[in-house]
Amino acid sequence: MAPIRSIRSRLESIDGRGRRTTPGRGVATPASPWIGALIRISSTHPAMSRILDVIERLQDRPFRTNFLLTGEPGTGKDGLARALHQLVASGGPLVKLDVIGFPEEAALEALSGQGVRPGAAEQADRGTLLIEELLGLSPRVQEALLRLLKSGRSRRMGRNRDVPRRLSVNAIALSDGDVERAVVEGRLRHDLYHRLARIVLWLPPLRERPDDIAPAAVWMGNRILSTARVPLDLCTSEDLRSASPEERRRAIELESSAIEALRAHLWPGNFRELETAMERALLLYRQSSRVGAAEIHAALASPRP
Repeated sequence: MAPIRSIRSRLESIDGRGRRTTPGRGVATPASPWIGALIRISSTHPAMSRILDVIERLQDRPFRTNFLLTGEPGTGKDGLARALHQLVASGGPLVKLDVIGFPEEAALEALSGQGVRPGAAEQADRGTLLIEELLGLSPRVQEALLRLLKSGRSRRMGRNRDVPRRLSVNAIALSDGDVERAVVEGRLRHDLYHRLARIVLWLPPLRERPDDIAPAAVWMGNRILSTARVPLDLCTSEDLRSASPEERRRAIELESSAIEALRAHLWPGNFRELETAMERALLLYRQSSRVGAAEIHAALASPRP
């Protein structure tokens, strides 16, 4: 796997609040927060090492292809999808297809369009079609998606006499479920699966990444503070030891007891739950320049019915 510092240098630099900076120019264009978190956390989990390796290779040799991203809810699939789009199709649109719960005809219209209205397929031409929950697509929608990926053509519903439009679309499909099992059980077309699974990435749950919790909490906490326009920075007790007097003055300390409390939690909601907990701890329960175990426990407490 490529060294973390190599990836960081190729992406210039990304600060703790998810912004890309260029030496000598200050803050430039916004970067994907997911890439910022990924580099900053530098996870040692094998699955995350594979993702870092894929990103490094795509930085060296970008090419248009399809991706299948799997993992529990809240593990960051949507953010990773946006980061991958930036790497392989940054000049084109990113169009989301989210038809879970739609009647089949409405889902087909959302993909292919209807009459004078273009669908997600046409809107994603020369870009990326982001497919939310692949296993929620009905057989007819799967068939239409396969036809798009196989032939590169799409025709709007109700326009059967029209010549199908030629499109250049790559797809990123997301799923919370067991995709391979769905193929075996016949709930997902095997030919569609193989069209989408050119590069398959699995995002591990947060409970399997205890060493990533503290840096992720700090990174998310600083994003929350920035969004709330709080002119302070969250840092760990270890970071404070090497901080300057000015940095100490502007710091909120995430105490060791708080980190222990975070690591002890099982995080069924993964990073989404962690972000919620940090928002509560920093903006609702914090009463000083420190966040300790008490604030974390309060942030994690479930309200009684």
